[in-house]
Amino acid sequence: MELVLTGFGELEGIELLQKIPLFSRLTYDETSRLAPIIQHVDVGEGAVVIEQNALGDALYVIQDGEVRVSREVEGEHGHDEELGRLKTGELFGEMALLDDLLTSARVTAMRPTRLLKLPKADFEKLLQADAALAVKVYRSFCRTLSDRLRRANQMISARSPHGWS
Repeated sequence: MELVLTGFGELEGIELLQKIPLFSRLTYDETSRLAPIIQHVDVGEGAVVIEQNALGDALYVIQDGEVRVSREVEGEHGHDEELGRLKTGELFGEMALLDDLLTSARVTAMRPTRLLKLPKADFEKLLQADAALAVKVYRSFCRTLSDRLRRANQMISARSPHGWS
């Protein structure tokens, strides 16, 4: 007789979310409130997860696998430059949860990859229904984006012989 456990599937991925800086300040209980909206998505090698210049609709966390982030070279249709690679535990698409702008890069699976997907519409409904959770999540978004801006400014300063201009 095979033993089948039920009731644990929706919590799969919560521990991974808590390790990500974006969600690390949430308690386990707060993070588990995200469980009902998490979708598990398996993509094959070469599959485009996010297309450049498309309307983003979700935040993705890599549960297992690797993706390539690239951007089409302006004026050279069909040629792109690699911006980076993301692996297990890293996220992408978070800007889609904050604005309605087109995506700035393409994200392609480099090997079979399992993703946790938090759809924008479900995420917004959850936060509208839980103001305290919304404040903590948006504050965490601000910290994450501020850290990224600081790092980008440092990179620009390091490249410029006269510092920030």
